[in-house]
Amino acid sequence: MKRSTGIVFVLALALAAFVYFYDVKRKPATEASSESSKPAFSLTSTDVKQIKIQRSGTATSFERKSDGWYMTQPRSQRAEGSALDGLASQFSSVTVDRTFPATPDNVNSFGLKDPAVTVNFTLNNGASHELRFGSKDFSASSIYVLIDDGKQISLMPDSIYSSADKSPDDFRDKSLTSVATGDANFFDLVNSSGEVSGAKKDNNWSLSKPRAVGGDRGKIDALLGAVATGQITKFISDTNGSLAKYGLDKPAVHFQAKLADGKSVQLEVGKKEGAAYYARDLSHPGIFQINDNLYSILSDKYIDLRDKQITHVMPDDVTRTEVHNLNGTFACVKGSGSGLVLEQSGDKKAEPPSCPDIIAELGEDQADEVYDNPPASVVKELAKPAVQITITHKNGKKSQLAFSGITGDSIYGRNDASPAIYKFAKRVFDEVNFPQPK
Repeated sequence: MKRSTGIVFVLALALAAFVYFYDVKRKPATEASSESSKPAFSLTSTDVKQIKIQRSGTATSFERKSDGWYMTQPRSQRAEGSALDGLASQFSSVTVDRTFPATPDNVNSFGLKDPAVTVNFTLNNGASHELRFGSKDFSASSIYVLIDDGKQISLMPDSIYSSADKSPDDFRDKSLTSVATGDANFFDLVNSSGEVSGAKKDNNWSLSKPRAVGGDRGKIDALLGAVATGQITKFISDTNGSLAKYGLDKPAVHFQAKLADGKSVQLEVGKKEGAAYYARDLSHPGIFQINDNLYSILSDKYIDLRDKQITHVMPDDVTRTEVHNLNGTFACVKGSGSGLVLEQSGDKKAEPPSCPDIIAELGEDQADEVYDNPPASVVKELAKPAVQITITHKNGKKSQLAFSGITGDSIYGRNDASPAIYKFAKRVFDEVNFPQPK
């Protein structure tokens, strides 16, 4: 063995011996117990009713109520349930790997003379426990802790310390609102594109502003759902001071939603900083930030939230469709099954061929644009429709759909129930020009 290699080997042995001596043997007064790992407490996570964390001179207290966790100190408000549930779960599962006598020398050398973090928790039966956290051991994955009476120093995994070593803001509930806006029956949205208002009846949305038309249920539900599940990314202030500083004196977005039970939420969004936007909930003081994705949804325009389907007729409500397209003129009628079949003259014994479910297909097509007051140039496109489809409903009522030829990459369509004209991708032209079934 080379001399240099031998020196390295000897030094490695010396270091290992030092760690072992320092952390385990040290001297008789500090000898570690030889007991195997065992639970620190005998309890379940649901037994924990109150938690208090003292850190950096600040006390933060929490209480579990019937509807979740609440912060009681330094301020009264809803707390982040998952964080407190996680901490309570760790109380029930944390283990002690080794113990040491709580001699003054050990208390001092293990960083427990002035604990950086102290956690107290109280159970439903009134019993309470305390953990005073010191320094970590040489592995940096375990930490020295004084538990309750402090007669022994325990070495346990540092995960419980990491969960407790947080600021009060880290434990605040970051839900944008506690109102279940996904269940709202009214909304009003004001942003740079104008104002859009809508109301829900019989599970269908209709808009009242800027004009009375049907609403896009999917898009409106997505808007309300985004607010319901939205998260605060950062707390800025607990007061409404300096609104102008954050662009909230003249907000770029104002959103309101109301539920049938009278609950409501009003949000305002101000200016942007980095990838976040300043915002506030008008039901209580305070300023916070939201992310760009939520702001983008709150920037929806009228055309985004307006109904963009040319027809809402359900296929089962159709008894007959008469088609005039580039492939001729023919009709489809209700067959023996649930769909439509080709209408045939005379007494035909053979089962007629099935027709495409064109009504269902058109009901799924979303227009790229909708002209509520179409300009003359657009109206002209439908002066002589390339395709006409007349629908007869179960109640005998008839409605007619008309489609233009292809202009650029689009075609135009119209339902005779409204003056609005719908602009579709040109693939819809192939859809409505299906051949007569054979």
